[in-house]
Amino acid sequence: MKTQFHPPKFRPFWKSIELTHRFYQITGGYQFLLEGLKKLGIGIAVFIAVFIALQTWVFDFRALTESVTEQFSWGVVIVFQFLSEVITGVISPELFIIWAKSTPYPWLTLFSLATASYLGGVVSYLIGYHLHRFPRIHRWIDHRMAKQKDQLRRFGGLLIFLAALTPLPFPPVCTLAGAVGFKWRWFLKVALVRYLRFAIYAALLFGVYA
Repeated sequence: MKTQFHPPKFRPFWKSIELTHRFYQITGGYQFLLEGLKKLGIGIAVFIAVFIALQTWVFDFRALTESVTEQFSWGVVIVFQFLSEVITGVISPELFIIWAKSTPYPWLTLFSLATASYLGGVVSYLIGYHLHRFPRIHRWIDHRMAKQKDQLRRFGGLLIFLAALTPLPFPPVCTLAGAVGFKWRWFLKVALVRYLRFAIYAALLFGVYA
């Protein structure tokens, strides 16, 4: 007797969209997204205002970035930015975007910076995935990042999306995503929004920092 073969069932695309829409309606995901985008707008406005004020009355960013370019090679700065994006994100990526404007090929440098930031997030994910196996680190994450952990479980990729795009700390969220076992392939896709963050800030800063 031959065994009947049943082809795998694939959920229709629009059905998946509908289910995702209903899920975010129930969990408050859309409100969470709206609040995050508001923070992005406020963050951009504040950063541009502070940048213009510092550039006008405190010190010359052009001289500073040109000094960095003269003292350090392009690759050293990119690697330094990558390291700063692993786990902590100790240095604001906007500072590196300002530096990119002083290089011979600003947009190519910007793409390299965005790639370094994206890869830093990937490394942070892997660190979280492996370190979460240790009970002490597991307890520390549960205690120190309880709010973000709850948001990640409620909203899934929305938290990663907002962390990649807005002033939310990107590396810690990536570490948390790895720690809670967020799907690897979905993380890689959602984290690509990091490139958009760099493009938005560069479009604004390159115009101000002419």
